[in-house]
Amino acid sequence: MASLTFVKGVNQGSTLSLDGDKFILGRNADCQVVLNVPAVSREHAVIRKVQGKYYIEDMKSRNGTFVNNQEITARTLLKNNDRIKICDNLLAFTEGTPRKELPEFMARTLAQAPTVDEEDEEESSSTVEATLSGTSKQILETQPAEKLAFLLNMTAELTQTFNTDELLPKIVDSLFQVFRQADRGFIILADDDKLIPKVIKTRRGNDDASARFSRRIVNRCLENGQALLSEDASADKRFDLSQSIADCRIRSVMCAPMMGRSSGKALGVIQLDTQDKLKKFKEEDLKLLMAVAGQAAVALENARMHETLIAQAGRDQDLKTAHKVQLSFLPKKLPQVAGYEYFAHYEPAQEVGGDYYDFIPLQANRLAIMVGDVAGKGVPAALLMAKVSSDARFCMLTESSPPDAIFKLNELMQEAGMLDRFVTLSAGLLDPASHQVTFVSAGHMPPIIYRKATGKMEDATSRDLAGLPLGVAEGIPYDACTVSLNPGDVIVLFTDGVTEAKNKQEVEFQTEGIYKAVSAGPMTPSAIGQRLIAAVRQHSQGCKQHDDITVVCFGRL
Repeated sequence: MASLTFVKGVNQGSTLSLDGDKFILGRNADCQVVLNVPAVSREHAVIRKVQGKYYIEDMKSRNGTFVNNQEITARTLLKNNDRIKICDNLLAFTEGTPRKELPEFMARTLAQAPTVDEEDEEESSSTVEATLSGTSKQILETQPAEKLAFLLNMTAELTQTFNTDELLPKIVDSLFQVFRQADRGFIILADDDKLIPKVIKTRRGNDDASARFSRRIVNRCLENGQALLSEDASADKRFDLSQSIADCRIRSVMCAPMMGRSSGKALGVIQLDTQDKLKKFKEEDLKLLMAVAGQAAVALENARMHETLIAQAGRDQDLKTAHKVQLSFLPKKLPQVAGYEYFAHYEPAQEVGGDYYDFIPLQANRLAIMVGDVAGKGVPAALLMAKVSSDARFCMLTESSPPDAIFKLNELMQEAGMLDRFVTLSAGLLDPASHQVTFVSAGHMPPIIYRKATGKMEDATSRDLAGLPLGVAEGIPYDACTVSLNPGDVIVLFTDGVTEAKNKQEVEFQTEGIYKAVSAGPMTPSAIGQRLIAAVRQHSQGCKQHDDITVVCFGRL
């Protein structure tokens, strides 16, 4: 079986078996090989297995794909030990058993060591100062074998840890094993302008609670993005004889930034210091700490990404459940009333929404038809929609007339304290015996009626009928209007997600769009509803749906 070894960049030190026929490499989370770096295209390259051979092909990426430092322009056969370069990421292709000599292999591929900045070359009898670039790479071959083995073992361990609370203490514990002279170790994360000490460790565990770090040292490291070393911080001119250094009794100190690859900013620092003037760190120690900080930054970013993905997956599942629950509040089937036809469509802008419709059977074969719109969208609107749904059904079943029912519904919203949101509602009571519909409006747009006798459309109710939305104020009376339905007449109710749907030029669909769509074909409730939804989608094609959409049509056959 073939495999990919992550030599440099994302997931450095890990190996992926190519167990399948197709592997997409890119920034998208659903790629088989995720390289979450801005310079990498969403779907950058693809590796395909064809008749037992592996081929790589660039997927029209912005920055190209390279094999053995040659940019590929067509499907290319991969051979054992080929190097694949995608932006700053280097991967090695291996056929057969995944390589066991991973530490040595990685060591051979890492880049050159940094040099000491000229501006910090001044030395005194008490202090050796050094500043190293946080973006430079180390020549690991120059480190002692013990330290090299430690670093590579740590790299392998960090790639398997995705919990930051477990990850960060492991780093300091491992550093204490290598740097015997260190008395204290800190990992301090940068959150905007705040410094958050996540790990504080001392050689004597009972001193952990009282151990403090110097903000002067940490801030200098973060601001410059450079690692720093001082053999005696108390006499180091760079720190202006800081009182905090004296208070913390810091002698020799190393501080290295953990530079984020995706952001290019320091995620925090790792600091080791001594309190004994005879214990000193050297420049080779700083180089090793920088390498550790680099690996720690990668591991920290991966851990944060992992935690984010898990949290997002949990939220996505919760929203899917909420979507199913919300749909359960809506009618599961259309009414069956002799001589009448019905149509209903509900489409939230997000997983859940604030639109509402219902068909409520009442005594004497009457039917209440409700369409509402909660201010806002998403989960808060959906929760209020659920309350309106149950309360509206209760009010229509217990009150003697539609105006009394809507008055009662408004009072229930006031009692619940829904003062930060309101609901517009259009309620119709259909009496099939008299073929009349009694409408009550609570701030909702008037329904439209198609008159078969004239072939025209018009507002079914006067715009003066519209009362205040539900939840605005208490004690508000609501008026009613009665409309007669003749054979072939159709009433259309809708929410503002229809009229306010926008195209790419930011032009709204508006009421004129409804009239145009309704009049463009057969005039049955089902045909009108389907045609209206299709027209809204055509109008807003290529644009994100910005509001919930609900359409209800009914009429005499």
